[in-house]
Amino acid sequence: MRTGAANFIFVGDGHQRLVQLGSLLLVLHGAWGESLNATASSQNRSITRWAEQFLVLRDEEDRRHRRPHGEDAGKERSRYMDEKVEVDISVVRQFRVPPVMPVWPTSQRQVAFLFMLMDSLDFEDVWDRFFAEATDSYSIYMHRADRKQDGGARFADRFGGWGGLPWGHSTSASLPLGRWGAIDIAGVETRWCALFGAEVALLAAALQDARNQQFVFLSHNTVPLKSYSYVYRQLIFNSPSTSKFCFADPAFHKAATTETIRNELRRQCVFRDFYRGHNPRTIKHHQWVVLSREHSETVVRRAEEAVLLWRESWEVVAPDLLNMGEGCSDESVPITALLFDLADTGRSTGNTWADLTRLGVEQQCLTYVLWRHCFSESELDHAASVTKDLSIALKHGQFRMLTDREFNFFKSAIKRELNGYPATFESVSMDYLWKLVNQGFMFARKFAKGIRVKVGSGVVPLSAALPVLWDSVDEEHAATHVWTRLSTDGQPRAI
Repeated sequence: MRTGAANFIFVGDGHQRLVQLGSLLLVLHGAWGESLNATASSQNRSITRWAEQFLVLRDEEDRRHRRPHGEDAGKERSRYMDEKVEVDISVVRQFRVPPVMPVWPTSQRQVAFLFMLMDSLDFEDVWDRFFAEATDSYSIYMHRADRKQDGGARFADRFGGWGGLPWGHSTSASLPLGRWGAIDIAGVETRWCALFGAEVALLAAALQDARNQQFVFLSHNTVPLKSYSYVYRQLIFNSPSTSKFCFADPAFHKAATTETIRNELRRQCVFRDFYRGHNPRTIKHHQWVVLSREHSETVVRRAEEAVLLWRESWEVVAPDLLNMGEGCSDESVPITALLFDLADTGRSTGNTWADLTRLGVEQQCLTYVLWRHCFSESELDHAASVTKDLSIALKHGQFRMLTDREFNFFKSAIKRELNGYPATFESVSMDYLWKLVNQGFMFARKFAKGIRVKVGSGVVPLSAALPVLWDSVDEEHAATHVWTRLSTDGQPRAI
């Protein structure tokens, strides 16, 4: 085999050609990694040109080729999907929109913070600083999937206005954020990739307090990037009746592996939406959404129908994932519920994006999370060097994803070490943290417990760094620099 791209000859059937082209890409990548000099741009163009041919070949092969054991693999994929959907359906059937008295006119409107935890909260010290400045204008709800101890005896004397502590839930000083009145809701069944039921359980609990107007989903490793006063002002004073969703960019290919390779070679965002190509009413979004009260009620009311509608898209997209599905219920069912309700009640315009505007859904990414290559060539670019990525791939010997149909990149060691699906921050510079705080993000996630904030030659704890940055935020600038996608294409514009 000659390695010169212009002279490379493909022989054999489709799979053999894929193997040969994969080998060529490996050679080109190796040459590129060895010599990042003035010739790198021309090498990059060569890689891109041959990569595009590879992707065309792979798509052709995917259409023609049927694996001998495809039926068994299809059964495993179906079993996976059945298990996840059954968990969500069994949970959402337990909940209805609770009847509540209208909010008392003089009651203060609240933000409901909905934490989805395993058991503990990684940055309780940071959240203590956040809630310390708050008045009685918030509520906190916890769903703990793997609680190690009870939060305390149940009681219902946390009454103010017409809302109160839901019966069957508890609050205690031993509960994360218990000192701020956190409510521990009754646990429901969850599985990995079956978390929508827990979202509905949290919403149903928070809807029992009529003062709650904005409902914010948060994870165990999320931290606030703004002060409480900023969050409250933006959500309750400036946009109390809208929801905020962070949508994914559309996928270019039907196969998930092909799409991943394309985005890797182009160093473009890997978080992609395969659903809308099948049904424009099922759209992929990041799960950490902010819902208005009206939309929260709709999600609870339409939950089961929305899960089943999303399932129709989920089971057909990315068919090359033989043992799993692309994405999870909490990354699409909430918006599916809202769009389904609009269409089912005869209010749809027939255009999804016009419907989102009619609904009062704002395209705002209020929780920062870093997926691989998603901020390339922006001021938030945090990607590793090409040489580091290549060294990881070579160490694992796993350029196999280019050629081997049996290789499962999504469950591989290389995926974990590349650390971008999404990325976990073990450390962060004060400079980068300041950039995040000065954007329109209210929260950030996937910070490792014990994360080090680097300041000069030293380090400081996150609980010391963030409050200082909160006090330095230019709030007018931040409010007009909200990302509409967590990708370079979603860079801020005035809103």
